[in-house]
Amino acid sequence: MTVDPKTLGGPERIERTLGNMEANIGYVPGFRRAHARGVALRGHFTATPDAAELTIAEHLQGDQIPVTVRLSNGDGNPYAKDRNAVLGLAVRFALPSGDTSEWAALSIKDFPARTPDDFGGLAGAQKKNKKGKPNPLRLGLYVATHRQVLPGLLAILKAKTAQSFARVSFNGLHAYYLVDAEGTRRAFRYRWVATVEPADLTPDENRFLPPQYLISELKQRLALGPVTWKLVLQMAEPGDPTDDMTKHWPDSRPTIDAGQLVVDRVHEDPDKVERSMFDPTKVPPGLETSDDPVLHFRSESYIESQKRRLAETKPAIKPE
Repeated sequence: MTVDPKTLGGPERIERTLGNMEANIGYVPGFRRAHARGVALRGHFTATPDAAELTIAEHLQGDQIPVTVRLSNGDGNPYAKDRNAVLGLAVRFALPSGDTSEWAALSIKDFPARTPDDFGGLAGAQKKNKKGKPNPLRLGLYVATHRQVLPGLLAILKAKTAQSFARVSFNGLHAYYLVDAEGTRRAFRYRWVATVEPADLTPDENRFLPPQYLISELKQRLALGPVTWKLVLQMAEPGDPTDDMTKHWPDSRPTIDAGQLVVDRVHEDPDKVERSMFDPTKVPPGLETSDDPVLHFRSESYIESQKRRLAETKPAIKPE
């Protein structure tokens, strides 16, 4: 995997991006700069034999692997509403060797950044006026001159309202590589497919539910039984881009049912999970990151975000 250093983070690019997010998108001290509100969970993952044939990765050999899961609202404000929100699913696999492997997926299929500068520029274009509102002309000009951000921006603006975390599928978006015992590398993208059919809020639910309800609903659901997602891998063919998360691979590409994620209880130490970060570049032998610059930028920005929030004091009033 070779990534152009000019497209990565570095202190200046990280500072500019996080500064734009804090100033324009909003944040609350002590919380993540994105996906600020979430719920920490426990469960396990079991890979299929089809996955094990393609990789030597420890957690993809078919054994039951303990996992820590964080489901979240993607907003940087932990008090943001759950309606029309982009949601996230992060997983930390506890490897038999004692290390961990981590992934982080989103409920949208398009992302508004091909490079770190796209992401930072889009956050900067949302600079607020004296009334505390973004200037639509500034944002429109940025989109007009950076057309590659439009599909992802529309995906965010048109995010559907989820009735439950359990009814949402999540997309990894970035490309990775599976590596088998002979060293053969195969590019793939992954998604977590909900095993419960999607459903909209009923009229009464939409009328009476409070702005934040997803975490409460999930806890009630877990009291009745586990929640599951199926891991599906989309396999690339020669010529499919691995360095641009904004470009879809054709739907005709083969897919592999790679395993099942089971969430069965609330984490016993949620504060520990909130202090941690889920680094999507942290993978064991048998998995490799691709040359997607945004993937590597996420790792760098998460480290800086964690450093900042751990040095801050959270408000006394907690979100849901």
